[in-house]
Amino acid sequence: MDAIGETVENVGLAQEIQKGLAKSMQTPPKWAAMQADIDAKKAELEGKSMADLQSDVLGKNIIAEWATVNGTATTDEAFKATHLEVLAKYMVLRAQKKAETPSGKLFEEMRPLGKGAFGAVFLVFNKTSGAPFATKKCVKAIAKQNKMIKDVLIEREVLAKIASPFCVNLHYAYQDDITIYLVLTLMAGGDLSFVLKSQYDKDKKFKPLPGDCVRFYAASMACGLQAIHEAGYVYRDLKPQNVLLDGEGLVRISDMGLTADISKGPIKQCSGTRGYWSPETIAKQPYTTQPDWWSLGVTMFVLFSDKLPFHGKTDEEKDAATTEGKFDFKHDEPAELQKVILALCEKDITKRLGGTRGLAELKEHSYFAGFDWAKLETGQLEPEYKPNPNDINAPSKNEIAAFKKPKDVEWTDADQAAFASWEFFNEGAWNHEILFRVKKYKELGGGGGGGCCTIA
Repeated sequence: MDAIGETVENVGLAQEIQKGLAKSMQTPPKWAAMQADIDAKKAELEGKSMADLQSDVLGKNIIAEWATVNGTATTDEAFKATHLEVLAKYMVLRAQKKAETPSGKLFEEMRPLGKGAFGAVFLVFNKTSGAPFATKKCVKAIAKQNKMIKDVLIEREVLAKIASPFCVNLHYAYQDDITIYLVLTLMAGGDLSFVLKSQYDKDKKFKPLPGDCVRFYAASMACGLQAIHEAGYVYRDLKPQNVLLDGEGLVRISDMGLTADISKGPIKQCSGTRGYWSPETIAKQPYTTQPDWWSLGVTMFVLFSDKLPFHGKTDEEKDAATTEGKFDFKHDEPAELQKVILALCEKDITKRLGGTRGLAELKEHSYFAGFDWAKLETGQLEPEYKPNPNDINAPSKNEIAAFKKPKDVEWTDADQAAFASWEFFNEGAWNHEILFRVKKYKELGGGGGGGCCTIA
């Protein structure tokens, strides 16, 4: 199709997710056609111990859910006697999915969630599992017209390498003649910029985020940055607009298009968003991960005040203020918050917090004294701010429909060659995704069923 937009339903996002995919739109697995393979897999699994079954992530997930639903210890052989076929059939289905090339036939597109320079993000459902996702759609010719093909390819490359609960994860990637698609973790709570806008009262006075929100967000972003760094990249575009919330208020870093490979050593390019980039970025001096920690400090300043710390009437004046690195704390910032911001925004990259040992240095800082990193990293730390997914600022049908293939841009065989390896299936994420279907259809007994679960 030439246009990205097709349908927009005027209902709340939360209701749309909760409602799920209508049965008429689903494509359930053809279990009958797979029965011989399922029987063979079940016979194979019967000879394995419970420990062996749980050594497979899919087995671990299904057995843990079975134990939760039935209140039975996971070592109990009752699982093998009653529900081994559930595990067997999804192992067979997994092998089938691994052998297939992902395509649009796997998904049902529902409504737009946002838009960018050359594409849009839609709520979609996987027709097999019923799980909801966000699909980023980019028109190839528009990416070429805007000289952003490299950015698109980098985003796909980075997302495929990172599996972190603090970064948006890539589940599938596919393409057609006109458009490329990235199927991502659904973050239904908007971004931190939208959260800040919600903090203004009727007199347009900004109210700081409640309680420990800034520290919670800062720790989450730090974990996301560390995952990116460990994969061999520097992020370079941390700001509230690029940090998304899920329906429960947990956050993930998104938009990897400006990420750069530092696995072979320091780089010098100036990239990112003015006001958030670091002095060494502006000066095009060598750096690795250090600019990300500076941007984290600036983002923390913004999250507390909804103001950027560096000002100027022109871009040159703004850059000069950034390079000078002087902070004017005039929003009643707590002393420890000031202290950690100044440590992150240290001009000397050899002394900058996080610049040498990364996340470990932040964990040792007094600002995070008493913070439960273990609970954060296992998803057990409850966010104070709960977004309302029905308040998202989604684009209109007309806005999205404007993304059409330009008639004056030729997409050549050479252009297409760069996307020869675009398709992607995330087996690890699928092992978690399939729990959505297992729970929805109560395949392990108990009450269960319905609802939306978090898919990493």
